[in-house]
Amino acid sequence: MRQTHWAGEKLFIHYAGRTVPVIDRVTGEIRPAHLFVAVSGASNYTFACATAPETPGDWLSALSKALHAGHALGGVPGLVIPDNPKALIT
Repeated sequence: MRQTHWAGEKLFIHYAGRTVPVIDRVTGEIRPAHLFVAVSGASNYTFACATAPETPGDWLSALSKALHAGHALGGVPGLVIPDNPKALIT
């Protein structure tokens, strides 16, 4: 299904796929990290960051970082659209 997106209208957010290993340089400990991705609907500009778990606090922190990086995304969106936020529902 093809959708039309207007500039600055929507920001799609989601935790993407599998975890990635993050290695602590000091201790050598390997911990899994979840990738948070925010994509502008019109431009496909993308913001990504890694968080340890997927708690509601992590969602909000990652979203805050994405919105503060608005210059990288081309501005602040009118709508933020999460994709199946299980961590927020449970």
